[in-house]
Amino acid sequence: MNTNRMATLLLGPELFWLVGYGIVLMVAATNQPATEPGNVRLESLSWYFLLGAIALSFVPLFWMQTTLGWSMVRIGIAGLAGIVFLATGFCSKIDYHDSRNSGVGTLWIMLVIFGVILLFLGMIGVSLYVKFKS
Repeated sequence: MNTNRMATLLLGPELFWLVGYGIVLMVAATNQPATEPGNVRLESLSWYFLLGAIALSFVPLFWMQTTLGWSMVRIGIAGLAGIVFLATGFCSKIDYHDSRNSGVGTLWIMLVIFGVILLFLGMIGVSLYVKFKS
C-alpha cells in the first residue's frame, strides 16, 4: 500500500476524535475532587469542546483520498462514538454531592442529542456543498 494512502487513512476523523477524548480526560481530571466552580466550568466547556470537535472532524476531508461517501461514513461513525465518549468524559467528573447530580445525566443526554444533530447537519451541508460546487 502506498505510504501517502496509508497516512491519509490514519490521519482521518478517528484520530481527531481520539485526540479530543484525551484532551477531555485531561481537562476533566482537573475537577478532582469535584468542586462547584469546577463543575460549572466543565458544563460550559463541554458545549464549546463538543462544537469544536464536530467542526474539526471535517478537516480530514482536505487530504483524505477516498470518495465523499466513504469519507462521510467514517466521519459519521467516528463522530457518533466521539460524541458519546466526550459527553461521558465530561459528565463523569461532574459531581455536586447532592440532588443536582440528576441534572448531570440530562447534560449527557443533551450533549449527545445536540452533538448528533449538529454532526448530521454538518455532513449534509458538506455533501451539498461538494455536490453543487462541481
